Amino acid sequence: MQILPRKSNSLTPASQRNAPLPSNSLLKKSAKGYNARSAAYLLHHNPSIPKSNHNTGLLSLDIGEEFATNITFGHQTFVSIVDTGSSDTWVVQNGFQCVNITTEAPLPEAECDFGPPLASDAGFSQIPNQNFNITYGDGEFLTGIVGFEDVTLAGIKVRQEVALVDYAAWFGDSTTSGLTGFAYPALTSAYQGNTPSNDSVQVPYSPLFKTMYTQGLTAPLFSLAILRDISGPSGYLSLGGTPPVDFVDDFTSTPILVTTITGYPKGYDFYTIEVESVQVGRKSSPGGKYIVDSGTTLNYMPTPIATAVNNAFSPPAVYSDDVGAYLVDCKAKAPSLGITISGTVFYTNPLDMILLAGTDENGNDVCITGVVDGGNDPSQDVYILGDVFQKNVVSVFDIGAVEMRFAPREFYPSNDPY
Repeated sequence: MQILPRKSNSLTPASQRNAPLPSNSLLKKSAKGYNARSAAYLLHHNPSIPKSNHNTGLLSLDIGEEFATNITFGHQTFVSIVDTGSSDTWVVQNGFQCVNITTEAPLPEAECDFGPPLASDAGFSQIPNQNFNITYGDGEFLTGIVGFEDVTLAGIKVRQEVALVDYAAWFGDSTTSGLTGFAYPALTSAYQGNTPSNDSVQVPYSPLFKTMYTQGLTAPLFSLAILRDISGPSGYLSLGGTPPVDFVDDFTSTPILVTTITGYPKGYDFYTIEVESVQVGRKSSPGGKYIVDSGTTLNYMPTPIATAVNNAFSPPAVYSDDVGAYLVDCKAKAPSLGITISGTVFYTNPLDMILLAGTDENGNDVCITGVVDGGNDPSQDVYILGDVFQKNVVSVFDIGAVEMRFAPREFYPSNDPY
């Protein structure tokens, strides 16, 4: 999961939560996939997918850079980040310790900026001799306990292994109390022992959605319609079918691939797909393997493509180390961006190419582009199709068929000012 970074003291707000780092045998938190090794074997067809009977609305937070939904632990309901790039479902618990991200010095709870924490819950059953331990690419980290709790999402209730966070270095949003991960078991973050600093043996477990479909409570697929609204209700997470939004039921399908990125276990973990090419204006560049991650705001693309995209704005965008993204005039003209998957070109609406990132010290709007440099080494670097891409499609994560499906949805009303 990766959300736009909070690195500049002069920008308000800008949030970024990078993928979990593979340290202490900890697995990444962005968006990998399932087994379908042949990147050349791409399918293009239009299977019928039923409408879902289990929908839950998405809430746009941090000026449209983060999307969350309601989830219930026992009898307490929280707002939780929806993340297809990680696998754990966790919530912060009452009495947690907030710490400085650099020094780990204790801070007041309010500094972590969570929503309401989980109160004491008699329904939670702790798993002995295990702990929760995850670190994200921007340095945020969490530890806590693991156990079983009754969890309800989109009207489906299961007894589920979850984490309760009691130690956190976190850049919150004042609303969300946790996160719900939808990736594969390989990315779960439970470890043997009770001392996170000594973690070395991962204990994989069934993530929430897998528990639901293996119990026959839903079909083994879910879908997202992420809208470009910068606040308020902004789309749907739908279990077992497609979301209740208007779109043309013409899906393009592509296999979910085994991850082969250095530092990650070889297997299904993120929702990784093959992108055939990327078109910037009239120029086409080779694609590559990309992770489809709802927890990442921007598209992370290879260096030459990211450079070409940002140079093509009029006036051109300029990279800012403080922000960790390309700054651009909020009224600039955005270039055409097309992403080819299984022979279909999916275009990005210009509204999603220029994002409101906050205001400066004088109260003036500050904008960034929707594409950032993801590096130039496919064996080491992770390329991501984040919310900038997903706001232009209905995305179906078909775990049972081991494929991703996309239907174009580029034009619709929104409250995006740019």
